[in-house]
Amino acid sequence: MPDIIFVSKVDFWLAMLLWGLSLFTVSVPLWQWKRGAHKSLIQTILMTVILIPFAALMLIPFFGTEYTLTNEQLQVDSGFSIQKIEITDITYITPTRSMSSAPALSLDRIKISYQDEEILISPKDKSRFYREIRARNPRIVIDTAGE
Repeated sequence: MPDIIFVSKVDFWLAMLLWGLSLFTVSVPLWQWKRGAHKSLIQTILMTVILIPFAALMLIPFFGTEYTLTNEQLQVDSGFSIQKIEITDITYITPTRSMSSAPALSLDRIKISYQDEEILISPKDKSRFYREIRARNPRIVIDTAGE
């Protein structure tokens, strides 16, 4: 079977929050300089340059959160790291709305249990994800009752 890439579903409110915080972080020093709170343009530029990486860190998940399903593994790429889970190790999949930190940009999530561990992901096309992962390992128990 070919590798399949599933993009993360994105909640509008989460996107607005992260993009808003990023813009706010970068624009505050400029706004303060414009209204005269900072006397030095150099100080404002320095603050902006220092804050840009923090703003970028908040936005990295939007440009790198995806889930690649190969014949042997589920690769979870969150923009910061890649986690590889063997398909044969996955035992149980169930929907969840957990707010725990996860490589997911939506609260419409899937909890994947494997080797006494769990990971939360949010593929945009959950029904296709269920079909494709079951085709690779029919022993996985998939509970879709909560959807």
